[in-house]
Amino acid sequence: MNSENQNKVGAGRSSRFEKIERIPPLKMLLYMSMAGMGILFLVVIMLFLHRVMTLPFSYVFKVPKLFSLSTVILLVSGFFIHYVPMFYRQDNLLQLKRNMRWTLVLGIVFTLSQVVAWYEMTQSGVYFSGQAVGTYLYLLSAMHLLHLAGGLAFLSVLFLKVNRAASDPIRHLVYIRDPFRRMQLEMLRTYWHFMDGLWLALYFVFVFAL
Repeated sequence: MNSENQNKVGAGRSSRFEKIERIPPLKMLLYMSMAGMGILFLVVIMLFLHRVMTLPFSYVFKVPKLFSLSTVILLVSGFFIHYVPMFYRQDNLLQLKRNMRWTLVLGIVFTLSQVVAWYEMTQSGVYFSGQAVGTYLYLLSAMHLLHLAGGLAFLSVLFLKVNRAASDPIRHLVYIRDPFRRMQLEMLRTYWHFMDGLWLALYFVFVFAL
């Protein structure tokens, strides 16, 4: 009886290892990169909160209004990117292209809104080289924007490839049968949702900490 239980436990462990081994190297690299980014942001957030705790009670800081707007924009872009792999599986390159275009546009709008939010902060007297809390606020939002820029670059490259494939029947057929393209779109969706969740966490930290 014990040997049977041990075999079951061993089988469970081996099956988990087999699942990990079946993950493509590029996806594994993406997961490891996201884990590293998560740890990095967690450390900086903890330093930011430590600084907030040392602030005098008279210190008043308002989170830029555009941070709220940019949060909505990024979440809407996540809605569009979520269905991209599904449209690929359905061989619907037209809808796939539309969703990728909207995601790209909203990502650019989010970037611009962040830049305007920084300007709003400077106008209210919060500078990068001033109060340490303001420095961390600029740093965290800039770090997120930098990582999002990588996603925007990847999205732009994939969008150009989809646009090219949609304009030619032969390229369409080759593109839609390529499992590597499907994996790229799934990786893009995973990374974009990670960026969404990361910014949402940062936004709530800003709102409730200040």
